[in-house]
Amino acid sequence: MSQKIEDVLAEEGAAAENYALEDTLPDNVEVKRPNLGRPTVVSVRLSADEHARLQRAAEKANLPVSTLIRLWALDRLRSEAEGNGPSVADRLTRLERAVFQRSA
Repeated sequence: MSQKIEDVLAEEGAAAENYALEDTLPDNVEVKRPNLGRPTVVSVRLSADEHARLQRAAEKANLPVSTLIRLWALDRLRSEAEGNGPSVADRLTRLERAVFQRSA
């Protein structure tokens, strides 16, 4: 690539990084960039049924699915870090599975 093209690309890249979206929007539009402090993305494979259940839970909470998953995961990590371990509901679910699997 010629030096001129590289210079143009570098200038355009810098301009794109420094682009102030707020300057081009009407005053009544609020710009939110909630994920700037969270650069890591985690992919999770779900069945169609699992995704549908998550979608319903997210809609009920009036949140995007990814936000609901993040809140649940961080809540679980915080709970375990505080020494609380699994919740009573989690322990009951595990117990029910164990009992019903034996009786089946």
